[in-house]
Amino acid sequence: MSRKQIAIYGLGNMGYLVAERLARQFSLLVSDLDAAQTQRATRELDAIMIAQPQDVAQAEAVVLCLPSPSASRAVLEQIAPYLSPNHVVIETSTVNPADVQACERMLAASGARIIDASILAGVSQMQAGTATLLLGGDAAAIEACRPALDAIAAKQIHFGPVGAGAAAKVINNAVAHAVMIVVAEAGSMATASGVSCEKLIGLLSDPQMGLHRPLTHRYAERVVQGNYEGGMPLEAARKDSTLALQLAHSLGVPLFAIQGSHTVYEIAAAAGYGRDDYAAIAKLWADWGRPAVPD
Repeated sequence: MSRKQIAIYGLGNMGYLVAERLARQFSLLVSDLDAAQTQRATRELDAIMIAQPQDVAQAEAVVLCLPSPSASRAVLEQIAPYLSPNHVVIETSTVNPADVQACERMLAASGARIIDASILAGVSQMQAGTATLLLGGDAAAIEACRPALDAIAAKQIHFGPVGAGAAAKVINNAVAHAVMIVVAEAGSMATASGVSCEKLIGLLSDPQMGLHRPLTHRYAERVVQGNYEGGMPLEAARKDSTLALQLAHSLGVPLFAIQGSHTVYEIAAAAGYGRDDYAAIAKLWADWGRPAVPD
């Protein structure tokens, strides 16, 4: 019995690894602007090159693993007329929710469905089979392409409607990139003040210390529950932040993320939250009409 077919557009560093995992269970139709990558897939994965847009009609699902939202839209503009209500497009590219929702509108006439399955992993994690898919979309559409999703990554988290998985990845990456700057600043301060970087890493990675507690205690237990009584007063956190700025200045270490963060404590203190637990900075977003958590 012939194997079911999956079409995949995009055979870059991540896309080719996705294709490798899919090829273990499916026959592949492949397309990439780099002809060498397409030829490699036909040779190594026994894939069939997509010669014309209508070729995708025979596939069970279409996987997009492309470098930009515009690339995804360009592909869908070509293939949408050949898709049917039986098709599900799996958007694994890193995009914003509005991009996936725009693609959903493009597919409306065909009846094809789209889900976002953002890949939370680096190349090494995909190779090792430890990647996570952050899913957004209708549960029925997700179940319809479950075999393909399971082939890509066993660990999956469904965040909500179309675009929610994409949003979760962008937010995760934003946190990671912002924390990278904070950690670089902290490391520079440590080096300049003679603090062992190895011991600093041990300190910050302790579950009760700097990197963990803001998430696992102050956000999860205070912000989410709206509990700002007791704890470390915001005024005390503001004082500690001031000390950090003074230390950096005395060491000649430029600060960007930590300096910017201090501004929030100043605003929160001026708003009258000085005696609340310092997690009360989250109330500023509610004051600005964008609550930190749903009501």
